[in-house]
Amino acid sequence: MAKRVIKVNLGSGPTGINGWSNYDWGVLPLLSKIYWIRDGLVKLGLLDKSYMAKWPEIELVDIRKGIPQEDDSVNYIYCSHVLEHFEKSETVTLLHECYRVMKKNGVMRIVLPDLLKLISSYSNSDQFCREFYGYNKDEKRWSNIFIRGHEWMYDKKTFRKILVEVGFKNIKLLSGGKGKVPDISKLDLKIHEKLSFYYECEK
Repeated sequence: MAKRVIKVNLGSGPTGINGWSNYDWGVLPLLSKIYWIRDGLVKLGLLDKSYMAKWPEIELVDIRKGIPQEDDSVNYIYCSHVLEHFEKSETVTLLHECYRVMKKNGVMRIVLPDLLKLISSYSNSDQFCREFYGYNKDEKRWSNIFIRGHEWMYDKKTFRKILVEVGFKNIKLLSGGKGKVPDISKLDLKIHEKLSFYYECEK
């Protein structure tokens, strides 16, 4: 009998997919479950129509407080454009938690905005603002109160050092859509490709 492959998507948002345990936390993930309130806010013009997007089945989990899996139980972890929303100390704690739940030789894929690429894009103020802060601060929208801004940014070198210190091995810098983690073509979003870096690492 084949063993079950456990795949966890941390901070999945509306782009999580079936076959993964999709974890997210905050007002927008909550509204995805209380959709009649969300729909009402959209009709009143307090939320943009884009918030009507159908979310996958998610579990409301604040991953800063832990991951609800047993030690050495997870085959794959995917985490895209999430860690920049946490303080650095919270990210380090979460990475230790990921290491705890992963099986030996399990694989984690992490996608993050690349600070050095963002600096080079500074002349495009709208793009820079959106990627650096997490939303366009120049657009005074009521819905911005729902957006969790960015707390800490990384470049490839500084983030690799953190992965090494946590204990991960076989750390590889990859490109979008390339790697060992399943379903990459569905999980890696094209909108992140230009200004992000991609790491895969193993326990």
